[in-house]
Amino acid sequence: MSEYRSEGTAGHAPAANSLSVPFLVLAAVLCGVGLFGMALWLVTFNWLLFASVLPLIGGAIMLFSRGSGSDQG
Repeated sequence: MSEYRSEGTAGHAPAANSLSVPFLVLAAVLCGVGLFGMALWLVTFNWLLFASVLPLIGGAIMLFSRGSGSDQG
């Protein structure tokens, strides 16, 4: 049992965590602003508020990028 190591394989160090908290906070704020704007657009149908889909998409793309946490592959 002692021949198995949990740190990595064959002496390789585990990958460093690439989590960036400010990046995640910015992505969450963008998603929140976008969702709030879209909710207002659904209530008022003011087409100027439809532009809030841009921060929503931007925040969602940021959440899927490498800065939001460790990769699994």
